[in-house]
Amino acid sequence: MSNPAEVVAEHYRSLERKWDVFDRSSDYGRLVVPAGNNDEPFHRWFKMKEAYSFGLFERLIKDSGDQSSGPLRVLDPFSGSGTTAISATNLAIERKLDSHVTLIERNPVLRIVAEGKAAGLLGGAKVARAIENILPSVLEKHAAMMGGRRRISTASVTLNNRSYYPPSHRRSLLALSQAVRSVEDRDARLVLQTCVASAVEPSGRLRRDGRALRYTPERRPASPIEAFSAALDRCLEDLKSVGETETSSSVTVLEGDARESDRCAAGPAYDWIVFSPPYPNNIDYTEVYKTEAWALGCFDSVEAMKSQRLATVRSHTSLYFPDEYTFRSLDVANEVQKLIDPLLNAVPSDRYERGRRQLIAGYADDMLRVFQSLRKLVHAESRLVFVVGNSVHGTGDSRLVIAADILLAALAELVGWQVEEIRVARELRRRTDDLGHARESVVCLRPA
Repeated sequence: MSNPAEVVAEHYRSLERKWDVFDRSSDYGRLVVPAGNNDEPFHRWFKMKEAYSFGLFERLIKDSGDQSSGPLRVLDPFSGSGTTAISATNLAIERKLDSHVTLIERNPVLRIVAEGKAAGLLGGAKVARAIENILPSVLEKHAAMMGGRRRISTASVTLNNRSYYPPSHRRSLLALSQAVRSVEDRDARLVLQTCVASAVEPSGRLRRDGRALRYTPERRPASPIEAFSAALDRCLEDLKSVGETETSSSVTVLEGDARESDRCAAGPAYDWIVFSPPYPNNIDYTEVYKTEAWALGCFDSVEAMKSQRLATVRSHTSLYFPDEYTFRSLDVANEVQKLIDPLLNAVPSDRYERGRRQLIAGYADDMLRVFQSLRKLVHAESRLVFVVGNSVHGTGDSRLVIAADILLAALAELVGWQVEEIRVARELRRRTDDLGHARESVVCLRPA
């Protein structure tokens, strides 16, 4: 068995033999993608292609048989745009339970969006009134900046590119963002910032598409104010639909690192930890959402953006990370090395070699730290569920499958978790892999 790809495939098969691996595509196929989110209140405020469905959390609760009547404590250490928080809070309100959801997010744009959604859901009509009261002032400030001679600038090469964003649109987005940031009411400001974020893409000729921003020269950009107003209309409709419901549920959104969850999200043990980590598929989320970040004023320099990129999980090869690996100093160092060696040995000797080797070792190192940290935040009956997609790198004889569901499950077992079940949600048929494991899965863990 000298073919490196077959050696890796057998490595995966030997690992998963000890677990229950089931085809649950009929139940979970549409839940691991953002199916229905664009039409669902609050979830629809910001389009995130990488999100899972609003219905996933309720399905997990249903399949677990959890009928708890006490407060529901939930943690999502890779919050994204806040899907877990909105879904868990809605379910708790429906069941007349208190819920306390904690989110951790490194990306500044997604953190603002998650905070905005949560503030809106919990504040409802009260937040709508605050927005309607402050909106005339926001629009007046925007108009004054648009009509004035003061230069409104950004260090963003993307926003400054006239082919991508007409100069008047760039100025309008930046002016709108500045006006919104002056709003004193926190909840109203967060919702308005979410609307600015939603207006960025339609205001230009760039489209978020997987790992890249695609230039679409044929697109006719919308007016930033019109795109902002359309987003705000949706938000106000959803806010008013909530009414004045009294709830003692809470959502806390933390700027932090999932690898240090035990430091930033410490407190009473969580009942559920639900998340989707970055897949090892070369998507650099800082890059994908950089235009929104610059428009919102999240970065004040190119160096700040680079620091943000270097602070993320090593799931991509778009830049070189330091060759530093925490696992090498741990008691489980040999086990981790045995887990990733077949993959490292299968990396072709080409121009992508260094980046792919860094991705494999770095991703394993980072995610081991995530599971190790999360293990400190649970009780004996807690559940941890994560959604992850496997990825195919290269083509032909140089093809390498990184089966993240299997690798992460094995890493979790090294630091105090046990695999309860791997639910295969869908096969990734766009890049058919005749060696298997090209799939997206829901991995269920319990404390060992």
